Amino acid sequence: EYAINQYLRNQGFPVPKVLYVCLQGHLIFEEFIEGENLAETVKRILSKEREYGEEASLIREVGRQIAMAHRLGVALGDCKPENIIPSKDGKTYFLDLEQATRDGNQAWDIAEFLYYSGHYAPPLSSADATESMTTEFLQGYLDAGGKAETVKKAGSVQYTKVFSIFTQPHIILAISNLCKKIGKEG
Repeated sequence: EYAINQYLRNQGFPVPKVLYVCLQGHLIFEEFIEGENLAETVKRILSKEREYGEEASLIREVGRQIAMAHRLGVALGDCKPENIIPSKDGKTYFLDLEQATRDGNQAWDIAEFLYYSGHYAPPLSSADATESMTTEFLQGYLDAGGKAETVKKAGSVQYTKVFSIFTQPHIILAISNLCKKIGKEG
């Protein structure tokens, strides 16, 4: 976690500053990032069933940031919304990098963010808000140089089945179809 954190930080990627490392206790102390984790924003977006403004740009920015990490050859490994904090200084910080690796599974990062976000969709809701959010995220990812092939892979059954335990089937299908479609077009 320390090595990836330092590498990303040196490349301008928004991660918390490491304050202290205790090798004996296997502990890393990082600066506290003040802000609401992205899961709260995702919940608001998916409960609306209509267009959303400022929140759309935030989701697009998360897609851009993940593409930036991927261009650096880093798969973040744990991209669920709870590990992302938009801060008061305007940056979007990524936390919990213990699963991050060089040359890891980048499609997993996209799949985890999208399908995990989808589990916040209210029961019996349509997939409209989820589709809008997914489109914003994927557009940000591709605009920042993320690979269309990686997006397409995130739509595969390899990933959808993992999240089928806690994300509604029609939400998973909507996200998967968009990944395949946008990944093909990109």
